[in-house]
Amino acid sequence: MNTCTLENYLQVVVPHLSPELVSPEALFNIQPIAKIFPPSSEGLFEFRLGANNSKVDFSVLATDLTGSNNSIGEINSVVNLSNIMITNPIWRRIQDFCSICCQPNSLLSSNAENIWLEFDLDEPSDNLPIPSLFLGLKEWDLEKPDTQISKIIDEQRQTIKTALQILFADNFSPLIENNLNFCVNSLPPGSQVLYVGAMFSRQLDAVRVNIAGIPIDALEDYLTQIGWTYSVKPLKEIIQLLTKFVDAVILNLDIGTSVFPKIGLECLFAKKNPRFEPKWQLLLDCLVEQELCTPEKHNALLNWSGYSDNKSHPDLWPDNLSNVSHFLGSRWYSICFRNLNHIKIVYHPDGNLEAKAYLAFGHKFVYKQ
Repeated sequence: MNTCTLENYLQVVVPHLSPELVSPEALFNIQPIAKIFPPSSEGLFEFRLGANNSKVDFSVLATDLTGSNNSIGEINSVVNLSNIMITNPIWRRIQDFCSICCQPNSLLSSNAENIWLEFDLDEPSDNLPIPSLFLGLKEWDLEKPDTQISKIIDEQRQTIKTALQILFADNFSPLIENNLNFCVNSLPPGSQVLYVGAMFSRQLDAVRVNIAGIPIDALEDYLTQIGWTYSVKPLKEIIQLLTKFVDAVILNLDIGTSVFPKIGLECLFAKKNPRFEPKWQLLLDCLVEQELCTPEKHNALLNWSGYSDNKSHPDLWPDNLSNVSHFLGSRWYSICFRNLNHIKIVYHPDGNLEAKAYLAFGHKFVYKQ
């Protein structure tokens, strides 16, 4: 029986990827990464939507700490990474970090949801690229009493500090740590950090923080307070435009020895399939009008979402998943899903804007009622 990997799911979804979004060369760079990760993982393509930009990056859900997916330790059952772990200290820290996160009742496992690894694929490489690591933190219930919220925030601060100490092997810049603490401590009521990113792949001396829930009328005070020294008015206008279409806008900040100029605006919808959420098309229409997305990529994105099942594509299904489907019976379907995960607008104070799309895929068994 052949070992199943994320590459098996990649083969199933590739026919639904328009050449407007991904070239054969980009897929060639992604396949060796997908081949390493176990079938419990999910994949995420990152595309630039403007003209004349065909760069594609790739992310993998390495560890789902909610228990629905296995840990990164399962990678070793697919391929032996011992040589990489021995020779590359960053990869070794990543594996150690994932293992610590999976320890029951630890601070990290109690306050984290998942771990994503993001691979920047600028050019082919004979070695496994060094990824950036994003730690997803548990969202808290904002309806809780203030005393409980205060305790949760304190735990989150300690979780972030502990995570970065492990990932940077205690070589984390005190100035960056102080700036990050100030960024977290200054958050207005109702907002929270959703992800913290160690940007290893970009050799960026900064930490990425993804923040949800900052009220638009509190944005200027917050950014000014943490040291973002640019005019907030055009940024607010963009956010106000986006909120006409999307369910939530998540702020992405890079915190280094100062707050970096660029700010990412992640546009999220509760429904990941444009067939069930018309506002996806309205947002993409707007991006085409603003010349941030080509019409061809607009159409390709809207045609991506859906699923493939083992009954309609038996030649593409791994033997072990087909055997499980047979064992479960005719009411269970083995499917590879395809979702539009989110759109991100990258804002620079000099007026430059860039739009990116993030397309997710993975596998699950579903029961037909």
